Order: sequence, then structure tokens, then C-alpha cells
Amino acid sequence: MRWIVVCDLDGSLMPPSSGLRVSQEVEKRLIRLQEKGHVVILNSARIFQGVYPLAKQIQMDRFGGYVISANGCHVYDMAKEEVVLTKRIKKEEAFYLWEVANQMGLGFGYSQPDFFVCNRMSEGFSLDQKNCEVDYIITEDPQKYCRHEIVKCAVSQTEEKLQKSSDPFCQEVQAHTQLEVIKSTPLLYDIIQKGASKHKTLEELMQKHDWTWDQVTAIGDGISDLETLRMARFSASLENAKKECQEAADIVVPSCLEDGCLVWLDRLLEEDHVSD
Repeated sequence: MRWIVVCDLDGSLMPPSSGLRVSQEVEKRLIRLQEKGHVVILNSARIFQGVYPLAKQIQMDRFGGYVISANGCHVYDMAKEEVVLTKRIKKEEAFYLWEVANQMGLGFGYSQPDFFVCNRMSEGFSLDQKNCEVDYIITEDPQKYCRHEIVKCAVSQTEEKLQKSSDPFCQEVQAHTQLEVIKSTPLLYDIIQKGASKHKTLEELMQKHDWTWDQVTAIGDGISDLETLRMARFSASLENAKKECQEAADIVVPSCLEDGCLVWLDRLLEEDHVSD
């Protein structure tokens, strides 16, 4: 059987905010799976620049597969070396929310292919910059560096300030844009096209290739992974995962801090299980 191996990153293949690459043992298993003919899809909330180095580490440029990034708003074909799907944010919507965030004292930024543009450097943005090794440009003019499409915006501040400002900011997003807010971390909320998600984009990709859920195996730890875990033929969650994910998964493996995903990957590499 040829598996479609769907991998969440932070909290699943690696500890959250642990950089761009998985451990050598995880790398070896993912390469071995691809050598056996299985297809790997990296499916992450991170922007593309924070996922692509991992795709290169596990040699997806050699084997193919896909990178789904920005919470389902950007899909990259590793074999063809091209973007095959984007869910864009209108620039006028991004610039409007930039001004709203400024008035509320929030950090706000938007993605570009090679960097991230923001109005101030908050703790959440600093962690993201370090984790994904993405260049950040700080400016008072949101239009100055916007030369390409935007697939993701983000708002960031201290946890206390974000909680306090969350409801009024979300109300502005809902009332004046076709976007929605995803609470990614306590320090950083993503803003993406309404209705977009990691799961829905995966389904679009599956339809394009006539893949079925009987071919899918997946690992995840967060609510954005929940529906994929429920639908996959064989799914894994982790001890560090949300309770809902643990209940939906076929197996619960040790924490991401212990490379628990290796248990799942080794199960897939067992011939009697792969051919089950």
C-alpha cells in the first residue's frame, strides 16, 4: 500500500518553536518512507519559509511531495518546484487591519515570499523570526514593501494584551474583511482567508490526485489537525496533544519532546503494517 503521510510540524514532528529541522532519527524514517514509495505532505501553520528547509532536509526535492503552509493558504509542489495553490488576502484588507492594530497598540504584519513585514517587533514576532529564520522588516508604511501577494497576516503582543484586545480586534476583522483570526500561540494570532484550513486544503490536494482517505496516515497535536486525524485511515497523536486529538487518533505516542513520532513512523515502516 502507498501511504499519503501527512505531518504536522510543531508539537508533532518536533517540539514547538524548535527551529527548522527535525532530529536525525526522524529524518531517517521520513526518508526511508519516501524510498519505499510513500508520499510525504508537510502540513503546517508556519509560513512557507519556515517549512521549506525541513522539506529539503528530508529530501522531498528528490522524492516529491507537498508543503502546505500558512494554515492551508499556500501549497508548494516539491517535484515541480512551484506554487500550485494560494489563498490570497486582499492588500486593502491587510492595510486596513494594519491601521486597526496600530490604534490598539498591537503588533501587526504580513507575509511576502522572502520576508515578513511588520509595524513593530513584539515577543511573538521575535520567536517566529528565530524559529523560522525569516527576515522581518519593520516599517511605518505597510505599502512600501508589499510587492507580491499576501497569504497570511499576524497580530502579536504580550499574552495579556492579546487577550484583552482579542474580541474588539476580531470584531473589526469580521465586520470589514473576508478574513478570520486563528489563535496560533498565546503571543501570536494568524489571520487568513475565511474558510481556509489545513484540512480543507489537504482535501483539495487529495481530490486533484484522486487520493482517498483510506490511503492517508497522519500525525497531529492541535485542533487544526483534528478533522484530518478523524478522517485518516491510520492516525497518531501525542501525549502533549490536545485531548480531542488523542481521542480521535488510533494511537497516542510519547511526547514530541521525546521524538514520540518515531513510534508512528516505525509502525508505518513495518512491512506487515504497511501492507495491512
